[in-house]
Amino acid sequence: MEEILPSLKGMLKDAIDIKSDVTRLGIIITVLNKIKGNVADPDEILVMLKMFGGLKEDVPMEININNETQIIEIKFQNEEDFKKIQKIMETIWDDAVDMLEQASQGDFSRIKNIPNIDD
Repeated sequence: MEEILPSLKGMLKDAIDIKSDVTRLGIIITVLNKIKGNVADPDEILVMLKMFGGLKEDVPMEININNETQIIEIKFQNEEDFKKIQKIMETIWDDAVDMLEQASQGDFSRIKNIPNIDD
């Protein structure tokens, strides 16, 4: 497991493209590798933002997922919320792998700080 962690960040960044659309207050996530079945559901996106991005509060957003094109669009009502999530998305894969690495070494401190999420 430890051998794969350094390259995992790059693998995630190569497999998933994240772009921001400032004019539309939106974030577009494109899964580049073909996935069988559903890419995600809106609740999973919220969990991802909380677990890996450190989002602690509720942010109003509209999440649209097209499983055919493998594109997830997140739209925000205001610029402040958009910028908050945009900043999270800039480092989400680095943060996810760092959290996994810490947990694999027995340090669960970051996991304990995750706000309540539904199973």
